[in-house]
Amino acid sequence: MDMEPSAPPPGPGPRLHAPACALLLALTFSLSACAMEHSSSFDSDAWKSQRGAAASDNRRGGMLPALDKVLHTGMTRDEVVKLLGEPEHSDTQAGIDQYELGIAGYGVDEEYYELRYRDGKLESHRMGRR
Repeated sequence: MDMEPSAPPPGPGPRLHAPACALLLALTFSLSACAMEHSSSFDSDAWKSQRGAAASDNRRGGMLPALDKVLHTGMTRDEVVKLLGEPEHSDTQAGIDQYELGIAGYGVDEEYYELRYRDGKLESHRMGRR
């Protein structure tokens, strides 16, 4: 049985006009900029003010690049708490504190910042998702 491919429909396909393309590009870039908003310097008070914020309203995630410049291994837990405030979750037996970061910029996962201590000093810190 011979099957010939069907012919394409007559006339040109759908086209976007230049103003529509420009609007679409502007909208895409503005949404991308919102999701990638980062602070160049760390603001301890702004970080602390996000404690207890709803995941959709929490703005800590944008502060991570600046936080990484001021948070370093070897700091005591007291120094970290002075900088970041009390963590939302803490397991003193395991030496782990977690701070909520809100919802990931391009997803529905919630992000958190985990700090691990050994002998009362910061050993490591990382962002995680759940």
